[in-house]
Amino acid sequence: MPKSCQDLWLIGHSLNGFYSVMGSAMMESVYCNFTSLTGDEGFQKWIGYDDVKSAPVHFYGQRNFDFNTTGTPIPFELAVVKGGNAMDVPSGIFTAPRQGTYYFSFTGVAYLYSSDSASYNCYLYLNGDIIGSSHVRNKKAPVDQFRPFTLQSTLNLKKGDQLWVTFSYYGDSNSHLHDDNIHYTHFSGFMLEEEIVASV
Repeated sequence: MPKSCQDLWLIGHSLNGFYSVMGSAMMESVYCNFTSLTGDEGFQKWIGYDDVKSAPVHFYGQRNFDFNTTGTPIPFELAVVKGGNAMDVPSGIFTAPRQGTYYFSFTGVAYLYSSDSASYNCYLYLNGDIIGSSHVRNKKAPVDQFRPFTLQSTLNLKKGDQLWVTFSYYGDSNSHLHDDNIHYTHFSGFMLEEEIVASV
């Protein structure tokens, strides 16, 4: 795999122009001036990074019904968008297919029900460890409210890393993640940038 204009010249390229070469972590774009000598300053000009992905990775899941099971990945009934076979919608678990940088966003509505106070905690897990959280709470009785919450994260993942969202609540056991055919729960994610070198 060529890493410079000199590598391209050594394998027989002779036309001036833009080329993709292997950088230290990503594909890079360079301009090669083969009319110059390899040691000249104008022989290679760095242009920037190539946005190269071996395959798209993205998903957008929704729920249709209330959910009140704590400590387990939140599953989804609908895969509105799904590419790359990374998100197992029924289990709610995302598995990174390749090393790179990913963005995730989770939004939902907590139904808080209690005669005193209630709170709802949403957790983002990576390989079994909490790496992010969101929290809503109401301390003034009576509690009978719908409260929106959101959680976003940008992460560097290795191939095989697993990510999911869970929740816990404090207060009456009727508190839950609310949803119906209006779809208040949204979980989406996509690869921003693949570390293509790690895939080669």
